[in-house]
Amino acid sequence: MNHQGLADELVKLAEHLVGGYGILFVAAFLTFMFRDFVTNFAAGLRFMFGSDFDVDDLVWIDGKKKARIMRQTPVKTVFHLLDTDRKLVIPNTDLYKLKIEKALPGANEGRDI
Repeated sequence: MNHQGLADELVKLAEHLVGGYGILFVAAFLTFMFRDFVTNFAAGLRFMFGSDFDVDDLVWIDGKKKARIMRQTPVKTVFHLLDTDRKLVIPNTDLYKLKIEKALPGANEGRDI
C-alpha cells in the first residue's frame, strides 16, 4: 500500500468514527477548552478599554492596600503594592470580584484621609 492509499484509508476511518456531527463535536470541545481564556480575555478588554482605570493610577484594593496599576493586558493586571513593595498579579476575571477604589482627580491629591 502506497502513502496516498494509506492517507485515503485514514481519512475514511476518521470520517467513519466522527460521523456527520464531527465538526460540532470538535467545536464544542474547543469551546469548553478555551472558555476560561475567552472569558478572561473579554474581562481584560473591558478593564483595559474602560475609562475607569489606567496604567499608573493609584488605587486602593479592598480599601486596605494602596497600589499602583503597573500593567494591563487582555489576560492579567499587574499592581505594585506600595506598602509592601511587592507585585500583585490578578487574572482579569477576578478583577471584578475585588473592591478597587480610585481617588478622584484633584480630590485631596490622593492622600489618605
